Amino acid sequence: MARASPKRDNLSKFKKVTLKLSAKFDLLPDAALYDAAAEALYALAFGPGRHVKAAARLREGHSCRRDVSFVALADGQLIGACRLWPLVTDQGHEALFLGPIAVAPDQQGQGLGGKLVEACLEASDRLTALPVILVGDLAFFEPYGFQRVPKGQLILPGPADPSRLLWRPALKAEIAAPSGKLMKKV
Repeated sequence: MARASPKRDNLSKFKKVTLKLSAKFDLLPDAALYDAAAEALYALAFGPGRHVKAAARLREGHSCRRDVSFVALADGQLIGACRLWPLVTDQGHEALFLGPIAVAPDQQGQGLGGKLVEACLEASDRLTALPVILVGDLAFFEPYGFQRVPKGQLILPGPADPSRLLWRPALKAEIAAPSGKLMKKV
């Protein structure tokens, strides 16, 4: 059965995202020393229910790709985090899973979440060229080249709203669009 294969050359229709932040901050590659602060930020942003979501099953007991994940610091304090996780499908297709993204409540509304996403995607394009998958709002992620996954093409390990399953095509045309059940890459 033929699977939909999104094209990266169609991304020119998406607007360039330009963000202006009023607060001074530093975007840095993620590192283990930020894990406790990032986890506290995720708990604040998403609450205890975050552990039962399908997306959490793809992350639990697994390490993110530090080379394509970023944190934001202001005055030495972690104020934002965005991580990418290696995935594989049961059909052998590799991809990265984006999320969670969180920004400290007093820093929200300034575009920091978008800056974190941009940093992760730029690093991913430079270092892996793999497709990126996430569960999220199309309205937020579409300017970054994400689109809805065609129904039935990818299966999460648990219940999720299929309209929120999004992907951004692989940078290289020779990398096939992923299909099948999503699993942690070990």
